[in-house]
Amino acid sequence: MRIEQVRPDSIADHVGLVPGDRLIRINQARVRDSLDYRFWSSEDVLELDILQANGNRVLIDVEKDPDEDLGLSLHEPPYQACANKCVFCFIHQNPKGMRKAVYFQDEDVRLTFLYGNYVTLAFASDAYLDRIIVQRLSPIYVSVHATDPELRRMLLGAPKAKDVMPILRRLADGGILIETQIVLCPGLNDGPALRKTVDDLAELYPAVESISIVPVGLTSHRQGLYHLEPVTVDYARRMIDTVGAWQEELRERLGHPLVYLSDEWYLMSSTPFPPPSFYEDCPVVENGVGMVTQFETEMDQQTRSLPDRSDEPFRTTLVTAELAQDVVRTSLVEPLNRVEDVEAKLVVAENTFFGPGITVSGLLTGRDILHALKDEEVGDRVYLPPNVLNDDGLLLDDMNLPGLSKQLGVPVALFPGHVRDLPGLGGANER
Repeated sequence: MRIEQVRPDSIADHVGLVPGDRLIRINQARVRDSLDYRFWSSEDVLELDILQANGNRVLIDVEKDPDEDLGLSLHEPPYQACANKCVFCFIHQNPKGMRKAVYFQDEDVRLTFLYGNYVTLAFASDAYLDRIIVQRLSPIYVSVHATDPELRRMLLGAPKAKDVMPILRRLADGGILIETQIVLCPGLNDGPALRKTVDDLAELYPAVESISIVPVGLTSHRQGLYHLEPVTVDYARRMIDTVGAWQEELRERLGHPLVYLSDEWYLMSSTPFPPPSFYEDCPVVENGVGMVTQFETEMDQQTRSLPDRSDEPFRTTLVTAELAQDVVRTSLVEPLNRVEDVEAKLVVAENTFFGPGITVSGLLTGRDILHALKDEEVGDRVYLPPNVLNDDGLLLDDMNLPGLSKQLGVPVALFPGHVRDLPGLGGANER
């Protein structure tokens, strides 16, 4: 791997490494990416195989504390692309004209370990699985969808995909924790097929820590794609009842509910969520399971400390998508409006970019937000859900907060982590 930066006064700096050198091996183990580097450099005695920028090949011995970093920033090779053609793939449903990165389908263990991205392991080699086990890349997030081999191949659009259960057993036997996911497509992998999938995965508990079931998302851009039925309100309510019974069975048998429905099921069907205690041991709350309950709990705690009156008059507009509007209104907007001199308005943005079937805030575009606010008196500032931006500060249509602010004529920001961080609510006149 090519060295891009060397931290001043680091071990790498002291032994003479410079940008442009290449790290070939550590202790004779090949360094292919950042995970290799992190794993192999964690020893206290290292032999670095370096190809210097001038073409010389040298070996450098290093002694250090096991957790001490060498101080290198390395050029990360491209991520592995997905070879599947899933019938429900959301990326295949993107409209044309978006930035190239939006269309990239990843299937890379680096992203699952570092960021919780799901992989199918449909074509994972023995060496690939061995690496996961040897380097303790745990937990790993696996898109299962179905354990019946033929059904899974159909769902993945991959006739040569490997049977997932032997792969999961191998990882489990190797001590790897596994978070699994099922994208549920009505009429395809539900009914007896879903029950089989849950039962098969439950056999691998406690290595399989969770089974998340999410409803298929359908945009308005499915021309030429496999026909899929949408999840209806009645279907969602039946699924909640069915999975609720399974959760009780599994809790009695395993001491753990194991299977979790994503928040969309409860929101779209206006069904009450399980109590907060249900999610206490859930390992995938950050992946769309239990996040609403977590938000409600946090907002309840935060809004209890709001002052009776704001330090300064403040009018604001909060934007959300259709699915979460009732939660945001009840947990945040209404408590804010009980504070004297605060006027908070909620505006629900329809997703005109992907279509009315997409109702989550994380897929709103700048265009959707501007359209929703065009005839609104937005007040002093507009706040957006934190998940509308990527790491580069861009919405899905490449708009950013300064661009939105310019068009709206008021500051636009992401909602802060605490209600007391809003203007005028910093602690005056405590209850």
